[in-house]
Amino acid sequence: MSLIRRMFGRRSFCTAVARKAEDIMKNPDCRTWELSSRVSYLVNSVGDLDTAARYSRLAVFSKPDDEPEVTVHTCETIIGSMVRAKRHKDAYDLYDYFFNKHTLKPNSSCCNHIIESRFQQGLVDEALDFHRTVKGVVPDYPSEASLRVLTKGLVHSGRFDLAQALLKGSSKMFPDHVAFNNLIQGFLDIGNLDKANHLFEEFKRSLSSSIADYKSTWDFFYRGYPRYENRVAFLMATFMEYWFKQGKEVEAMECYNQSVLPNKLLLCPETGNALLKVLLKYGQKSHARALYNDMSAQSGTLNSDTVQIMAKGRCSKEIKTYNKASAESLLADSIGFIPVTTFKTIIDVALKDGRIDDALKTSNKMFDMALKEVSEQFNPL
Repeated sequence: MSLIRRMFGRRSFCTAVARKAEDIMKNPDCRTWELSSRVSYLVNSVGDLDTAARYSRLAVFSKPDDEPEVTVHTCETIIGSMVRAKRHKDAYDLYDYFFNKHTLKPNSSCCNHIIESRFQQGLVDEALDFHRTVKGVVPDYPSEASLRVLTKGLVHSGRFDLAQALLKGSSKMFPDHVAFNNLIQGFLDIGNLDKANHLFEEFKRSLSSSIADYKSTWDFFYRGYPRYENRVAFLMATFMEYWFKQGKEVEAMECYNQSVLPNKLLLCPETGNALLKVLLKYGQKSHARALYNDMSAQSGTLNSDTVQIMAKGRCSKEIKTYNKASAESLLADSIGFIPVTTFKTIIDVALKDGRIDDALKTSNKMFDMALKEVSEQFNPL
């Protein structure tokens, strides 16, 4: 498949084609899971994208029938990290290496990264051309995440009409709250409150209708209930920020109270974090602390992002409590890597508050976990 080559034919790719794994490094370990784990570690915990890219090229020498979804995850990890680092040419080179020069098949996440890269560079038409090229060719494209990337890029480019058309043309079971939020945010940013409200009501109607249509189906139970109140509260956080920007604190807090208090809402981390960000950004520290405490009392509603949000809002008491009680499972993400940014945030807050001992303890803990992870990831066979 020469999707990238057709899209970016004028680009001169420089990634060398390795004929065997030994052309990339000595004593290569091409086992699927181990390779994916190492690349993710180098990207997420070390931040060494060049070494991660070198290891990722071994993916093409993994056994073809040995869990291909893990192999393509290795590809999407390194391509996505290059895009986030604004290393767009490296991202294209790697995509070309994996999927054109070798025989791996991309998934929707790999395609999303390329589309996001084009949008970041202001190349809207190229992004849309690539979208049309891979649609119907890559089996799981477009995904929910694809819709989010496309709507965000189109809104930022002022192409509201196309973003709305994508939402209306989506065949997903439930309307996506993040994609709708991209459009709502865009209209609020240009001062079109009426249009934003119209989209908000459209989302609520569509979600209610979808829940009613699918609640008795197997697919509904298999995918999980979309928690209507949480999705609505997530969008309300955007309206809260709009009113705060207008200097209308009463209206902003009305949005908050309407979405959280009447239903005694059990927040998911995504919604809770969205609300916390807005509250802390606009000086509502007491409300943020109350919300944080409510989330703490609920199982599974805090994650490392919550810690960083509270730390940036200088809520040191909550961070200190979290760090002591914390559960190390929350300081490490779902696949076991160390979220270094979380450790650094906690250390920074402790230092600013003069808690040198706490900062040293957290620092030592970070280094101990890092050494353990390096030993596990790169131990010789």
